[in-house]
Amino acid sequence: MKKTRIASLLAAALIAAPAMTFAAAESSDNTAANKPYSSSDTFSCIGSVSKMFATTAVMQLVEQGKVELDAPVTDYLPDFRMADERYKDITVRMLMNHTSGIMGTTAGDFMLYNDRDAAPHDTMLRELSTQRLKTFPGDYGAYCNDGFGLLELIVEQVSGESFTDYIEKNICVPLGMQQTGTPWNAFRTDEMVKTFINGNVEVTPEYCMDLGSGGIMSTAAELCTFGSSFFKGDNRLLTDKSKKEMSENKAADKYEDGFGLGWDQVDYDDYKAAGVKVVSKGGDVSHQHAQLLVAPDEKISVSVLSSGGSSLYNSLMAEALMDIALADKGINVEHKAPEKKETLDTVPDKYLAYEDIYISAAGLNYVSFPDKKYMEIKTFTDDKTDIKQYKYTTEDSFVLMDGKIGSGKEIQAKNQSVLIFRERNGRDYICSDNCMDLGGMGNFSMSGYEMMRADKNPVSDDVQAAWDARSGKKYYLSSGKYSNVYYAEMPFVKVNTYPEIRGYVGGRKIVDADRAQAALVMPGGRDLEDIEVRTENGNEILDITNCALEFISEDAVPELKSDVTEVKLSTKKAVWYKLGKGDSKTIILDMPENSAVYVYDKYDRVTYSSYMKNYGNTVPLPSEGKIVFIGEDGGKIGITQ
Repeated sequence: MKKTRIASLLAAALIAAPAMTFAAAESSDNTAANKPYSSSDTFSCIGSVSKMFATTAVMQLVEQGKVELDAPVTDYLPDFRMADERYKDITVRMLMNHTSGIMGTTAGDFMLYNDRDAAPHDTMLRELSTQRLKTFPGDYGAYCNDGFGLLELIVEQVSGESFTDYIEKNICVPLGMQQTGTPWNAFRTDEMVKTFINGNVEVTPEYCMDLGSGGIMSTAAELCTFGSSFFKGDNRLLTDKSKKEMSENKAADKYEDGFGLGWDQVDYDDYKAAGVKVVSKGGDVSHQHAQLLVAPDEKISVSVLSSGGSSLYNSLMAEALMDIALADKGINVEHKAPEKKETLDTVPDKYLAYEDIYISAAGLNYVSFPDKKYMEIKTFTDDKTDIKQYKYTTEDSFVLMDGKIGSGKEIQAKNQSVLIFRERNGRDYICSDNCMDLGGMGNFSMSGYEMMRADKNPVSDDVQAAWDARSGKKYYLSSGKYSNVYYAEMPFVKVNTYPEIRGYVGGRKIVDADRAQAALVMPGGRDLEDIEVRTENGNEILDITNCALEFISEDAVPELKSDVTEVKLSTKKAVWYKLGKGDSKTIILDMPENSAVYVYDKYDRVTYSSYMKNYGNTVPLPSEGKIVFIGEDGGKIGITQ
């Protein structure tokens, strides 16, 4: 869960039948461009809830006989290619339920501050043409943004309209939604939600240009209206037959992601126990978050949008509102806290064979069973080694403990985590049942595949040494457009090797001295990244080959000397400088249009951005920090020191 401050702006709406509407807004400054607003007209990017719009659009084309769910994507996108012949087996349905096997997210310039650009749309097929698949199509569900970028293209190819126009004519107009659209027909509007970084520093809003995956913008009230189109018997957009198919869970078991078509979740144990079917979709962009929760049979639609926070918090609020609406109908939903597990002091011998290196989304882990008394998982991260200990239970599982086992002070963790071992397709995995106690906000439960046993990957001493030489080094984003949000959110990446684990760099398997491939083959394993290192003008460039992003080595970053009075700009070629050690100083910037500057402290935290509102062009430079200049060909930024 991403740790952020509680939402500074929040809007929620609820629709139930018979008609009932609830809306709320909370803000320390309830103006948008000096225009009063209410929660019903505050405009936000709904992030991945946009996937439901793309799915609905394709399902409409299915109902018209223009698309078949189980037909290959190539039937509708003849130019679709990948560097893996298995791409020919990817079907339209697989794009909707995240089982395509596509790596995840071709990011590039898909998230922009105060800007819009067609590049993510126009380059999607070209970017995918050089990518491999992480598994064979249909193997398992793993969240995949690129699949919905392809759905966007299918809508356009089959309908003959732009995605924006199709959504407007075939979803917004039938539902009477006048404040829902994409950056192409709703840009820089007065009612756009305020967004913040560093706690309370206002920045210009971000726009997602991967429309099918995350680019729809709406209000809480109108998103709630969209949710009401999934009520049973409502045929404004889709038939009940289509909506039923979208809400079916085809996962093999509870540990595999139970995606519907578009929906994140189509089965909730607590609601099912109360006899209620609930479906949901969440969405997150950098500073804006959304949740849509629908009970089709009870005809209840809840949406929560926020600036700041996360879709997890929005989900908890949406569930609380859903519970209230259900209670009004005489249906009471009980959300039980997890029961304490009965533990034993000895681990059965059968588990000793599982001692090994495992790969998770966090990277590399070492699983062991000290003296057969408990299980210990050592997670190797960038800056430290995290150690967790688990006691064996009478249910043939392992439960997380707080406090060192054997100290006499250990207790079962408040945030319960229960792990089990299982085999899938000849591989060993660890699966988890987690329940997070969020205090007054309730509990958040989730089951899934946690980690995969790593393959042995012997490499030569020379190859290992090449990656060891890069270990701990930072590489700074160099290929993003001047408006790319990643300069604020992910300005650098690191690669790490560990003496205990040869043949791997983070969770990637080393291929040769300059290439490493994501090794995770696991349900739920999303956004996997292959990396390749090349040398340009004597400097190392790290290319995340399936993300359309490049980073330059910190070794190539010079110091900003006092005689630097201007920086010449080139399109998508960021110019980085180190800031000297000593007392902070101030510079004055003379910036052209279509340019940006970011300043970071010595921990690479943003202290200044030209997208921060009311910060001007007088910029303090922190000791031992960094500064980056980004713009377009022919531009230059003047510096007065």
